[in-house]
Amino acid sequence: MTRREELLEATAKYILENGVSDLSLRPLARAIGTKARLLIYHFGSREKLIESALTVILRRIQDDFLRMNASVLDFWHWALGLRNQPYLRLIFEVHGIAPRNPRMYGGYVREAIESWKTIMIAVFDGLLMDFLATGDRKRTTRALRLFMRKIGGRP
Repeated sequence: MTRREELLEATAKYILENGVSDLSLRPLARAIGTKARLLIYHFGSREKLIESALTVILRRIQDDFLRMNASVLDFWHWALGLRNQPYLRLIFEVHGIAPRNPRMYGGYVREAIESWKTIMIAVFDGLLMDFLATGDRKRTTRALRLFMRKIGGRP
């Protein structure tokens, strides 16, 4: 693994734990054992570093989904797992900031949405946000099942 890849992995881990809304390069660099100027050297800017790290995180989620070879409902249960909630929180944080800061996050959000290419992202976004806000797994899962029946999906 190259030094750039190591820094990117460490940054992805850091933003999963800390989010991006208050992200400053110096504390990030300190936390991952490097200098802010080295991050700029490898990525060009704070914005490009964050966008690259978000893309790594998006690819992980999509790769997990593809490896599962599962139904939408299986992916729903996977997404609700405690281990995956940091991913969800980060995704919603970035999607929430993007309208106010499109120069920084707009490209990433467009790429994320286009890469899924389905209305399912809207259904999942709404139901996952509902779940994170209410913790009501039973009701949100019931809503997903109803949606699947309406579109002719399995459950």
